[in-house]
Amino acid sequence: MLFGYGTYGSTYGSSLAASEAIVGAAVALILFILAICAVIAVFQIIGTWKILKKGGQPGWGALIPFYNNYLLCKMTGVNPWWILVVLLGGTILNVIPVVGSLLSMAISIYFLILLNVSIARSFDKDDGFAVGLILLAPVFYFILGIGKDEYKGANPMNDIVLNKFNEVTNRNTNSNQQTRDFSSSEETVFCSKCGAKVDKDTKFCPSCGEKM
Repeated sequence: MLFGYGTYGSTYGSSLAASEAIVGAAVALILFILAICAVIAVFQIIGTWKILKKGGQPGWGALIPFYNNYLLCKMTGVNPWWILVVLLGGTILNVIPVVGSLLSMAISIYFLILLNVSIARSFDKDDGFAVGLILLAPVFYFILGIGKDEYKGANPMNDIVLNKFNEVTNRNTNSNQQTRDFSSSEETVFCSKCGAKVDKDTKFCPSCGEKM
């Protein structure tokens, strides 16, 4: 009995030591990953801060989520309403299974491309550099921010989505305006004697008294 208990105790002690080693390794790995993420975040913040300063915007805006994107939109000429569209897309569309999630992802990717291509062009960089801003944001934002590249002014990428939306909206507005003008012209007549403009239902001309 004593021998058995000793064997059990030894086995239990080994298992406990192994468990502690696994937990310790997991904690160390998590801390290592967090440290890397912190370094990446610092690079991103510094780069964005410097970019905003070059564009005449408050650098501290880089510390505030969404506001930093608003400032980047402002300095590059991108419509800042896209930020709200992305937020609403992530909130509303994700309620719809599969299709909603895919559409929300597509909107986010489009805005990401639109903003970063516009940033690159506003600093007179080619679209190849924009690819770096998209895929390796912390590194390329840092390079653009601390480098000697100067801000050349807002130079946004052609926003085919909003341009098409505005085109359709303006077309509908003009069509409605023409309809109202046509209806208004139908309701107005002119006196055959003096030429004065009178309402359609008027019986006598208020200017000369001619019967309509």
